Amino acid sequence: MSRQKWVAIAMATIVLAGVLAVVSPAFLTLSNFQAILVQSSVTAIMATGMTFIILTAGIDISVGAILFVTSALFAQLYMDTENYFLAFTVTLTCATLLGALNGLLVVKFKISPLITTLATYSIYRGAAIHLTGAQNIPVPREMGFLGNGRIFGIPVPILVLLVVLIVGVYVLNRTRLGVYTRAIGNSERSAKETNLPVNKVLILVYAFSGLVTGIAALILLARVGGLQSGIGIGIEFTVIAAVILGGTKLTGGSGTVVGSVIGAVFLVLIDNGLNLMNASPYIYDIVRGSVLLAAVGIDRYSAVRQKASLEAQRAERIGLETSLPSRVVVTGFDSSSEVAAK
Repeated sequence: MSRQKWVAIAMATIVLAGVLAVVSPAFLTLSNFQAILVQSSVTAIMATGMTFIILTAGIDISVGAILFVTSALFAQLYMDTENYFLAFTVTLTCATLLGALNGLLVVKFKISPLITTLATYSIYRGAAIHLTGAQNIPVPREMGFLGNGRIFGIPVPILVLLVVLIVGVYVLNRTRLGVYTRAIGNSERSAKETNLPVNKVLILVYAFSGLVTGIAALILLARVGGLQSGIGIGIEFTVIAAVILGGTKLTGGSGTVVGSVIGAVFLVLIDNGLNLMNASPYIYDIVRGSVLLAAVGIDRYSAVRQKASLEAQRAERIGLETSLPSRVVVTGFDSSSEVAAK
């Protein structure tokens, strides 16, 4: 089912691209396609981690704040030490630990992931502002390679996205962590009853999301050329929207990483199309929200139809099972009758 959903969003993306090509011939250029993929890379990388969280029926509202605080940490560390290796290592480690802390709080205090990460959102964002004094901090020009450089003609953000995508797909489909993640999303109670390491998996899933958010933070920092106080504000909702558009169920258990990445590209395509049509920037959010609402509505309608179909099949199966014994009795009675007649 989840495969059908990401195929549907892929088809919608192709149709939208076709419409945009008709509206503006400038759309069908290699540079425009690369620009779309580069623009969607940060959201898509973060959506990879968010897919795992939503598959467990959880959510993380704090990813935008994690992106901000890790960007601030890198900028401040490099400014103080001028040591790339130290700044990269500490930043990615911190991002992973902040994600793991979210998972630990969800597991230990049994509070809704929404409420837990809403609280940590404020804490992380406040910590970043305290760390930098709400000042904009430029990053060295050499770091621009991570956001705007190329390897064999391919933009570096796209290559990083491909690596994260491959790792995400492999972990979700080829490892026990992926199997356990889906199992927890389908039924956490059943997962506990079958002795799956539920708490450990949840912490790992949130930690993975934190790690890829740290990677996305470094790419974004390199692209904009420095830390800005408004960096990452509202990106968590774009990431969640990309995951839902990509076919992952908010109730968990069903979804794909590929679908989430396509969902992120689809959202950027909408912005690109509105830009080509010189639409007012004030309607961007309205269009995105409407598309998301339509996607959730279609998903809900599809789920209701699937449930009705399963119930009908179950009723038919029960009817067949209850009719089998009576046929045996009738057959036996007929046989007895035949014997008696003889």
